[in-house]
Amino acid sequence: MSRPFDAVVVGAGFAGVAAATSLAESGARVLVLETRQRPGGRATSWIDPATGDLEDNGQHVLAAFYAETIRLLRRLGTEQALEADPTFHLRLWERGRGSFQFRCPDLPSPFHWIAAVGTCDRLSAKARLKALDLPRQVRALFAQNGDGSRFTVEGWLRKIGGSEDLAAVLRPLALASLNESPAEGSAGLFGRVLDRIFQVPARASGLALPRRGLSDLILGFEGFLAGRGGEVRYRATALGVRVDAGRVTGLSLLGRERIDSDCVILAVPHDRAGWMLAREHFGRFLGITQAPWSPIVSTMHVYDRPVLPSRFVGLLGTKTQWALDRGPAGAGGFRVGTVRSAAFEDEERPGASIVEETSRELAEAFPEAREATLLRTRVYKERHATVRSIPEIQPLRPPAETGVRGLLLAGDWTATGLPPTIEGAVLSGHRAAALASAAR
Repeated sequence: MSRPFDAVVVGAGFAGVAAATSLAESGARVLVLETRQRPGGRATSWIDPATGDLEDNGQHVLAAFYAETIRLLRRLGTEQALEADPTFHLRLWERGRGSFQFRCPDLPSPFHWIAAVGTCDRLSAKARLKALDLPRQVRALFAQNGDGSRFTVEGWLRKIGGSEDLAAVLRPLALASLNESPAEGSAGLFGRVLDRIFQVPARASGLALPRRGLSDLILGFEGFLAGRGGEVRYRATALGVRVDAGRVTGLSLLGRERIDSDCVILAVPHDRAGWMLAREHFGRFLGITQAPWSPIVSTMHVYDRPVLPSRFVGLLGTKTQWALDRGPAGAGGFRVGTVRSAAFEDEERPGASIVEETSRELAEAFPEAREATLLRTRVYKERHATVRSIPEIQPLRPPAETGVRGLLLAGDWTATGLPPTIEGAVLSGHRAAALASAAR
């Protein structure tokens, strides 16, 4: 067939959307192929017909320092769909101890971090000194060990020494950012997260949630492409990549359709990329195609009144790790989202059991929840949430460029230097688009 498009992007998750819109912005005509019937990939939304609420497939926390994600939202004109705290503010509740918080005032870096540490009453004097030294310890991790990938978070915490108070605060941050237990998660990836928190200006350090749902963040991307000569095709399944003499020539689709293209960006999950490409095209990164997944289990609790003291609350010592204020529900009530990262124990557990345990822990942590009436609940199990963020996986994460000319990879599982997050996915899409543009 003819070649009406300058590039084909396979996958309309955040990586694919970033790649496609970036290419279109530079003047390319882009075709996007997506197996599902909506964009977003593993971070998507739908309308609940019973309540009219826009529901996400789990709870996804972003941050104002997600520079690549903010760049994408500005391109699409959806930046206002994301609501960020003015500065970094994290409230935590610890079983047996009660509540404490880290709050960064609007001060120049690193003084905002110094003030947050100095006012946290959970930390002992020794722990505060260690916390103030964390930026230097993170720099040393990378200086001495490259990407720091050979250490686990727990191993790194033992190496730098210090107070158990500080480790108790850092562990849940590592668990949330890596979707991995500190005992198994990569210290290098966690160090990248901490480094961003330390370096960004206070006004760009706040945590963020979509005002309604994740799909609002990429709302209108189809129109963005169409206005620039592009197209998005849903329920279009690419089965394989065609390669001739070391150059990509196109794609084979379900239904025997063939699409010709000398520029293809695969923005699909790592395991799907494994069966779309021949083994030799991965080279030394072939092992990534067999990398295991780490699950996330979330709930949505709807109460008859607000029950949380702030938008984000971390819980320590409980199975429930985070509670998020998601605002009023369309059918009445107030929504509380909860998160369990690296939820291997909950993958096959009955939803009713998870709801019962979560409800009990929310009531334990928040007095308002004890008096409130629980109106309805929902459990989300994302078994394939992220590729595992363990040290041995990091050397397997491939760059955007492959050994095939014109064929590029994008996705949170590629070598972004970041954990497998929305920001990592968007960064990978932008990198692939930049390389594709440079080769045109």
